[in-house]
Amino acid sequence: MKIGFDVSQTAEDMAGCGFFSKQLISHLIDIDQENQYLLYPIFFGYRHPDFKKAYSSDRKNVKNFFSDMSWQKANRIWNESSDIDELLGSPDIIHSNNFSFPIGVSAKKVLTIYDMGYLDCPEYTTEENRLVCFQGAFEASLYADHIVTISDFSKKSFMKYFPYYPAERVSVVYLGNRPTLKKVNDQLQWKSIQKKFGLKDSFWLGVGTVEPRKNYRLLLDSYAELVNQDKETKPLYIAGGRGWMEESIQERIKELGIFNKVKFLGYVTDDELSYLYSNCFAFVYPSHYEGFGLPVLEAMNCGAPVITSNTSSLPEVAGEAALYIDPNHVKQLVSAMSELSNNTDLRNELVDKSVNQAQNFSWLSTAEQMLDIYEKVMVMDSWSRKNS
Repeated sequence: MKIGFDVSQTAEDMAGCGFFSKQLISHLIDIDQENQYLLYPIFFGYRHPDFKKAYSSDRKNVKNFFSDMSWQKANRIWNESSDIDELLGSPDIIHSNNFSFPIGVSAKKVLTIYDMGYLDCPEYTTEENRLVCFQGAFEASLYADHIVTISDFSKKSFMKYFPYYPAERVSVVYLGNRPTLKKVNDQLQWKSIQKKFGLKDSFWLGVGTVEPRKNYRLLLDSYAELVNQDKETKPLYIAGGRGWMEESIQERIKELGIFNKVKFLGYVTDDELSYLYSNCFAFVYPSHYEGFGLPVLEAMNCGAPVITSNTSSLPEVAGEAALYIDPNHVKQLVSAMSELSNNTDLRNELVDKSVNQAQNFSWLSTAEQMLDIYEKVMVMDSWSRKNS
């Protein structure tokens, strides 16, 4: 097979979509030497000016597209091409990972659906993002040969909105943990990271893009209540890039009187994140909504105790290895954080459970499952709502 693979979102500081596509393709080309992989750093609805920074490989079974072109030339060729199949190397299968459906390609089509938050919780995103995501999902519901979701929760949500799509053509493929995120215990390196960011030895940790869906407002309100109860409460550090709709969050921190105890670290490297997970007192993730919840898996893999929400896909990932709270109730999060602070045995129990739970997820397993899906898709008749 010639498998066309969208790596367009690996060209920037990566969030969930980029992590998924980079880890999946790197493991696919490791385990599969029989098929050829065509990598697209520019792909339909997503074109990043730094596309040459996207994932690429020099393996014999890989062809990197557009790598010898300038941004202007690649963009012009894409816009002016009269034969999209030829432009993309005539793939047998094409796999989209960025919410864009590959219209006009004769290849079998596979699309990754991460979540349906733009319909389930439209208030947590922008109108532009809702439109882009919905268009991709809707077109996939009409023409995709197979759809991959990253949790059972996301599969059920997709089928709720598009019940006419054949359920047997939707596969749940869990994510694995990034190999670069692991438990570390190098005190010299940790001291260097502490110095860089101005960190203390014991702290609460939040990780994820700063946007409403991640529910940082509840985390900050809950943390302020902890500080009111005990002025010596551990500091709170938040690692993650700026998203949307949270421009006033710094003002909220000032209003709560915790400005000197909360630190936003911005986007951090994998090495830095490993140390943060490995050294935090606990990882707190009260997200309203997740298609998977990769930071929870990352934290568990590094042995961090986890407090997270009892909603969406998060219980699928954390299993019995977390303290769960309702993400709409400050008192529940305050209670969970207080309980963990005052119960060493509970914290140690969660550390052990976290490490064990993380072992249930691996990118090798994900890649093997994905390769099996590709092989099945090739022998399936194409499905189209228009022809059903």
